[in-house]
Amino acid sequence: MAPKKRASTSVASTAARRGIRDGAIALNASTNDPNGALALLGTLRDPSRRPREDVADALVALERFFCERTAAGELAESRARRKRDEGGREEGGDDDARDAYLAWFAKHRRVFVERCVGCVVDGELDERARCLALGVIMECARCETPGKFSNELYEDALRRATRAKSWSEALLGTLKARYLTRVDVRYHTYGAMRKLAEELKTYAPGEGEAAAVDVARNVYDVLNATPRAFDDYRGDEAGAEDEDGRADFAAMLAKLRGESVDDEGEKKRGPWCEDAEGSVIDLEAAKKKRKTSGGGKPKWTEGARHRRAFSDAWLALLRADFPEDIYRKILMRLHVDVMPHMVNPQLLSDFCVDSIDVGGLTGMLALNGLFILMTQHGLEYPTFYNRLYELLDASCFHANHRRGFFSLMDVFLKSPALPAYLVASFIKRFARLALSAPPAGAMVCVGFIHNLLRRHKSCVVLVHRERVEGEAAKLIDADPFDADERDPAKTNALKSSLWEVETLRAHYFPQIPKMVALLERDLTDRVKTKELEMGDLCGASYGSLTAEELDARVKKVPLASRAEPFTSIFTTSEMSRCFDTFERVNA
Repeated sequence: MAPKKRASTSVASTAARRGIRDGAIALNASTNDPNGALALLGTLRDPSRRPREDVADALVALERFFCERTAAGELAESRARRKRDEGGREEGGDDDARDAYLAWFAKHRRVFVERCVGCVVDGELDERARCLALGVIMECARCETPGKFSNELYEDALRRATRAKSWSEALLGTLKARYLTRVDVRYHTYGAMRKLAEELKTYAPGEGEAAAVDVARNVYDVLNATPRAFDDYRGDEAGAEDEDGRADFAAMLAKLRGESVDDEGEKKRGPWCEDAEGSVIDLEAAKKKRKTSGGGKPKWTEGARHRRAFSDAWLALLRADFPEDIYRKILMRLHVDVMPHMVNPQLLSDFCVDSIDVGGLTGMLALNGLFILMTQHGLEYPTFYNRLYELLDASCFHANHRRGFFSLMDVFLKSPALPAYLVASFIKRFARLALSAPPAGAMVCVGFIHNLLRRHKSCVVLVHRERVEGEAAKLIDADPFDADERDPAKTNALKSSLWEVETLRAHYFPQIPKMVALLERDLTDRVKTKELEMGDLCGASYGSLTAEELDARVKKVPLASRAEPFTSIFTTSEMSRCFDTFERVNA
């Protein structure tokens, strides 16, 4: 009996699916019976429990049904009649029937749009169906008022989609590839993201909504996916040039060859609301209506407004709380993706200054942003190198992103115009850290010391200063350098000497004494000496150094033999005194 039940269930499902498809075809084949839309709306009530084909058929059929009538003016007529009814009117048979239909149409169109948004945010629905629902919403947004984009509908749908837990890469990819290239969609996206970022301060997630940090991540993804284009849009002028026979020659040649120019043509870059390809919008009628009504150019045609909206959206996001991974991404690309397009890039200085306190690579990336603001946008930040000096500590040699950290450090210290006291403080800081750093870190320190001494002749005194009489311990006690001072101007580094480098001559890793020997040359002779490349040194690690030592070819290999087995690493009296266990074991 079980197989018969499964077979009957399959037959019923196939019949239901055929009924949905037939209803979708019949809805747009007849203009006299709009009630067929009700059954299709019922399909979208709980779309995750329906077959994907049924949901897709219902979305496509209802989109055409409602968009054709909306573009024909039925929605506008419904709104006009509602306003007229509020002022009072006399009853009439034909008018009553028309009013009832228009009221029905406006009501069910709202239901349709709401259920389309529900399909977009439904995480259990197939991704292709969700992307199709997003496309339907975009069609409704440009058909609501022909020739004008409905930013209210778009912003509401985008806000709910990015706040949902079900926001996905597929939706972001669809939005980026098909709609964010459009000039009007791009402008309204900035406004929607600004509002959403401002709401994060008081945001309390509801059912099905993501946490605030995840919403901030989604806002960043949308803003980062939006192309940076801030030129004024002149669609009418471009059309006039085409009519006069002065169209772009490359586009004409592509057409003659039968090649597609959609990806690079004006349709991909132009406004979504005026793209008549595959649409039911009477674009010419909409343009004439806009001209006769005295309306000027839309706001989205002005590049200056785009730049202002871009700046406001990013500033709103930077004031919100976002996760550490987004923090790093923003700081790494801030000087490339955001600063050049801001109305006033100096407004980013507060964000960069606050980010320095995070420390590590994040603090260094924030200093990089400040460095760009200082050198390219006229920002004054006198304590830049003070903050850089504070970031340089022992933890830098153990961070995962130490290569990026020291690469930026090398950029900041390249200028030969830095004062001698500042450079001397950094040299002493590197020398002191080299004593306790791992081998790769000690090599980085010696490399920085070498390059800084070569750039600044006034700091060579740190190498050639005569030693104080007495033993090494007395020399350390007499060092005037204050390693705990946070202000490099008060460390007394120029009065000190690089006794730490002398200590590194006895380092257990053989590469470090070899690098220390480079400091014995006359670094003031810039012809016979050259700077060390810091790129390879910054990326060194235990693994790379070990591989280098194992691959090295040596001419003489030391051999050793011992008759008695080893019982300890060191056999000095200090070792016996500290680790008397070895003595007891041997006894």
